[in-house]
Amino acid sequence: MKKVLLSAYACIPNHGSEQATGWTYATTLSQNGLKVYCLTLKDGRDVIDPIMANGFFPNLTVHYVTLPDWVDKFCHKGLIGMYFHYLYWQWTAAKVGRQLDRKHRFDLVHHVTYGSVQLGSFMYRLGKPFVFGPVGGGQRAPQAFKRYFGKYWTREWMRDLVGTILQYVNPAYYHTLQVADQVVVTNMDTMKLVRKLRPDRPVNRIWDAGLSTSFLPEGPIDHQPNGPLKLLWVGRLLPRKALELTIQALGKVDPALPVTLTIVGGKGEMAEDVPRYIEQYGVKERVNWVGHVTYDQVKKFYEQSDVFFFTSLRDSCPHQLLEAMAYSLPVITLDLHGQAELTNDETGIRVPVTNPDQVVADLAKAVEWMAAHPKARLAMGKAGYAFAKSQLWDTKIRTFIDELYPALLPETVEERMS
Repeated sequence: MKKVLLSAYACIPNHGSEQATGWTYATTLSQNGLKVYCLTLKDGRDVIDPIMANGFFPNLTVHYVTLPDWVDKFCHKGLIGMYFHYLYWQWTAAKVGRQLDRKHRFDLVHHVTYGSVQLGSFMYRLGKPFVFGPVGGGQRAPQAFKRYFGKYWTREWMRDLVGTILQYVNPAYYHTLQVADQVVVTNMDTMKLVRKLRPDRPVNRIWDAGLSTSFLPEGPIDHQPNGPLKLLWVGRLLPRKALELTIQALGKVDPALPVTLTIVGGKGEMAEDVPRYIEQYGVKERVNWVGHVTYDQVKKFYEQSDVFFFTSLRDSCPHQLLEAMAYSLPVITLDLHGQAELTNDETGIRVPVTNPDQVVADLAKAVEWMAAHPKARLAMGKAGYAFAKSQLWDTKIRTFIDELYPALLPETVEERMS
């Protein structure tokens, strides 16, 4: 059985975002004929250890890489602290990986989280066949839309600046892209960045958003037109998610048109501003803000809606779009970053990112078009469901197992004979 060392800084069951990605890779790889040794933060120990004690994943071993207390405390000091903590952890994890390699003799090393190309990974130091990704990081929020970030635009600007500096001062960035046998990116913005250092070496694109089989309905949902057009927005209320842009566009929709918007999400820096947006753009009678809901409850909102509305100004590969398409919802979004790649003309409307006034007007027109074309809307939803079926986590991770890993791992005599 091949042995894989998995670098998953973020890896916690039953969480979202990067934590879910790390755990999904660790468990799925271990269930597909590989012996997986996962390096991760200690943060998930209380959740992971009971699962491991029950023997659910016999081919998975989790190693918690710990850091000095002062480093853990420093990670709470803004963007610089978070990046420093990650790089310090990566350096330490590489040393732990070397120690484990002397004992287990890994066949391959794979870095999955964090999925940031600028932060890189020190796993190249093990000198083993090395897969890096999927990673993003090539996305930049358009400066013309900085007002939607409010007081947090400085932080967004700092993120871009630090990301650029890391390309020159972070040895993990340069050496990872030079040494890795396979680099996997999650969008074309990141592909362009990586190609500057890897013009002739393998770079693959695999979207880092996926669905579990338990989330996907058995068949397409039939959203028959009934009453007002029901729009849905789902996500954390972060500055880059630009919920204000969605609400502003709703305010431009023909007042005579029966349209409602349900906002699912109650956590994030912009939560305190939502009531002001609703009041400012005169949509109080059209908006239902339900706040934070459980994983099962959000499925009900997907089932009961007609169109998914998503206007993020920086996103690597948004999971919400796949979830919405899994529930046969057509999408209105921006022709920008990951959302522009996950959707197409058959599954939704992508509004070109020009200037704020034009984008707001075009988003409003997209809503009006959806209301006026119910049959086309339903066809988009069915096309979205078909696409979502192709984006299951099991299918994505099989790409690594069946295609990328074998290219780096020659078969042994015993394996050829079996």
